[in-house]
Amino acid sequence: MSATDRHGQAYTYCSFCPKMCRFACPVAEATHSESFSTWGKMTAAHLVHEGQRPLDESTAKAVHACTGCGRCASFCKHENTVGDALFAAREETVKLGLQPRGAASTLATFTQAQNPFGDELSALVATWRSDTPVRYPLFPGCSSLVKRPQLIEDTIAVARAFGAPMGVSRVASRCCGYPLYAAGSHDAFRDHARANAEVLASVPELTVLDPGCAYTFNVVYPQFGVHLETRVRTVVEVLEENLEHAPQKPPLPETVGYHDACHLGRGLGQYDQPRQLLARAVTRVQEAASIRGEGGCAGGGGLLPRTMPEVAVEVARRQAAEVAPEPDVSVVTACPTSKRMFERAGKQSFDLMALLRRWVES
Repeated sequence: MSATDRHGQAYTYCSFCPKMCRFACPVAEATHSESFSTWGKMTAAHLVHEGQRPLDESTAKAVHACTGCGRCASFCKHENTVGDALFAAREETVKLGLQPRGAASTLATFTQAQNPFGDELSALVATWRSDTPVRYPLFPGCSSLVKRPQLIEDTIAVARAFGAPMGVSRVASRCCGYPLYAAGSHDAFRDHARANAEVLASVPELTVLDPGCAYTFNVVYPQFGVHLETRVRTVVEVLEENLEHAPQKPPLPETVGYHDACHLGRGLGQYDQPRQLLARAVTRVQEAASIRGEGGCAGGGGLLPRTMPEVAVEVARRQAAEVAPEPDVSVVTACPTSKRMFERAGKQSFDLMALLRRWVES
């Protein structure tokens, strides 16, 4: 059975649906294009799957116009996992060489370096590894290792203040493989996941900073028949469990807007933990009109920043305007990719860990 065969019913249901979730797709809203609506993308995949339309560049662009945020599923009576279905459709574009340039270059870099950035991750991990055993081995994710080293420092400082010491694990030099999955290179992703499972087996428990990595380990791996022996939890999970040990300090006199990161929220169901942490750290947290399962997307998933960069920024701009429309109110998120997208859209944004560090050290 091919990857698309597993999603045949989802393609059919979506293609015959009267666009009930049209408003839920961040890419469709940002582009005002029916071709990039959930209906348009899934119909294109359906027609190709049924042999009624050839797979061409237009169809390839459509199936790549998805962040995999899962927001449409929150409004779908069939709970179709559109992101999974469209990522599977991308597998055919890989075989035919019809991927957008950004997706192709990401795969080329990953094939060479085993991560999407082309950096030697083991060297970066070596600068963070603890000299002594710690209670919570930390897996920052390659995005933080390469792009946000300050976030790792903030996380370790906050964890120490919460009585939950963390240190970067030696297995953190392995990318979780999400870029392979999102690009549709699913055979390579399965092989990568199996290799990761063998390496991670030496670590009974892992605390993951990047929600996308935690989602990939806990949700995507099992979809490909890979089950980790390692217990994987997020940093916000661990910190919320240790909140009673946090410093007894007054909150910072600030108002912030909170963004529900897609993989942390819809992907892993962790809505309350970051809110409880924020409630201790600042005096006021404002919310968008649509939150939790219906919350918006920052445009950072599904390789969209690499395949449709201008659209990804517009998605982030629209979400920032909903979360924190006031110019003097910053957006706080627990996802490093979302923070980067908000910054690209011109909105001041803070990592949750950076805000918590300012609080515990105030």
